[in-house]
Amino acid sequence: MPGPKRERRARTDEWARIQQWTLWPEQELYEQIRPMLLFGETAGERAKEIDVPQRTLSRKVDEFERDGMQSLFSSGEQGGERATSKTLPPEIRQLIVDLHIALPTMSWREIAEVCYIRYGRRPDHKSVKHIATSSPPSSLQAKRYQPWHQIPDPAERKLAVIRLHSEGWSVTSIAA
Repeated sequence: MPGPKRERRARTDEWARIQQWTLWPEQELYEQIRPMLLFGETAGERAKEIDVPQRTLSRKVDEFERDGMQSLFSSGEQGGERATSKTLPPEIRQLIVDLHIALPTMSWREIAEVCYIRYGRRPDHKSVKHIATSSPPSSLQAKRYQPWHQIPDPAERKLAVIRLHSEGWSVTSIAA
């Protein structure tokens, strides 16, 4: 009969020994917060034992309680990508693509402003650029409004400008 797969070790709470036995960064992070999760040790007590900032430990415990084991992994690795406050919903992504296709001269910051006015979320202009240039083509088939000189009713022309302005469009973009 073959011997045990792993070397048997005596249990310990000594951080230096535990740290040298961990195989992955995620395992080490779990060992840092485990006494706080299981035994109710405070972040201050644990921070003194293992020489890690107290705030970091508190934040990691909160994330673990909220997201579970997935919080130990950075996004894109084994734990997979997590939904965070930084991920944009599909409707905002589609709006960005539609606006970029409809008016390519509109600035990234202006598109972000339109997103903020319509959905209450202001994405970073760099994120807007990334989404607009790397996303699939727009679902937008036709323009919302005809060009100014093709709208027969003067009141309708003014109303179109007012609506676009209320959505965050700049004067330059409306004119284009």
